[in-house]
Amino acid sequence: CSSRTPCLALSPLLKTMNSIQSTAFCLNNQPLAPQSLLHRHCRLAPPAAAAISIDYDDESKHHTITVPSFLSDDESDISGTYPSLLHKIHVLPFLEPEESARMLKIARAYAEASSSWDQQDSTRHVSYQTVDFAVEESVDMSQYLQDISFQERIFGLLSEEYDVDVEDLKWMDLFCASYEASGDDDQTDRETMDRLDFHRDGSLLSFTVLLSLPEDFEGGGTIFDALRDAADESDQQSTVLKAPGSIQPLNAGSLTLHSGKLLHGGHVVTKGQRIVLVGFVDVDLRNMREGALGSAAKEWGRNDVREFWNQRRLLKTKQQIASWNISNMRYLPKKGRSCLGKCSLPASLLESIENRSKPEIIRERRLRSEDRLLRDIMLPRAERGEKIEEELGEWREVSLEDMDGLMIGWEE
Repeated sequence: CSSRTPCLALSPLLKTMNSIQSTAFCLNNQPLAPQSLLHRHCRLAPPAAAAISIDYDDESKHHTITVPSFLSDDESDISGTYPSLLHKIHVLPFLEPEESARMLKIARAYAEASSSWDQQDSTRHVSYQTVDFAVEESVDMSQYLQDISFQERIFGLLSEEYDVDVEDLKWMDLFCASYEASGDDDQTDRETMDRLDFHRDGSLLSFTVLLSLPEDFEGGGTIFDALRDAADESDQQSTVLKAPGSIQPLNAGSLTLHSGKLLHGGHVVTKGQRIVLVGFVDVDLRNMREGALGSAAKEWGRNDVREFWNQRRLLKTKQQIASWNISNMRYLPKKGRSCLGKCSLPASLLESIENRSKPEIIRERRLRSEDRLLRDIMLPRAERGEKIEEELGEWREVSLEDMDGLMIGWEE
């Protein structure tokens, strides 16, 4: 700028980063924003995460792992308390040995016949593709799940552990996924996968049932970012939590229940093949606080923007571009512009942008937003409204004559 005195102006471009909301632009030699705005979010000093809690019931073989807190209880914008039911991950026996063995046999037979595990699914799971098939595509699997009352059993457990009426639960997705160690398959035309990147599910509640025998593979498991600092326990029979935050059930048929909004992924399989049944379960909106998910998603999106801009900065650095430039022409009134064309960002501003795009800072922000969501999203029972039943038309039997004229585009 032409002014001798540093001055600031709001920039919508940098607002998208939820970052420093000012640039080194000046207008008529007058500051357009207070200096304190420059450091509004410069320092992130959250409380240290609470210790990971693991409870184990020897009789039922039920592990309950409580995700640590990343917030202070005295923060005024938190509606719920810690730990909420959604902070808890449950690992427990679910299927009988003969049931998991039967499901594994059906899954393998269908996958071989349909080549479902030979390529990644790019239609149902666009953002995070998996090697899987939908249960509804397999007549044998669908029928067997009905025979063993699978839905009643799984919905009952979700209702019990997360305090949601069974009537408020419905399927969003149910599929069988395969993870194979890279290098184990000599067929180069198969597009398998040995892991799944960190992501959040579209559902509030999710589960995974291990179908493979533990001795059939090494590694694997569902890994949670919030449990990354977990260390292996000395007593391997009393815990299923392994470093670096991976839930690894001890037996086939074991079930892992968790909130789909916890950042998680599929831990790398280093040997063999791990086959699992995965379910996404939707919760009726009457149970959820309005706006809670939207606020969390907005913050997660801001972190994505921070990462994008830092990656762009690193690319420009490799290209030996000395500094960031930004055009301020469109954001300042025509009268009194004292900086024309492109202006370089000041070193202090650039440093702040770089600091807030560091992986550990972004991870801390994500975990804080996640913690807040888990506390806030579920309404207490006293605050939940009445369930609104979906109105369906009357069912009646129709003949071909009744359907005449309705088959648009039908050709013999």
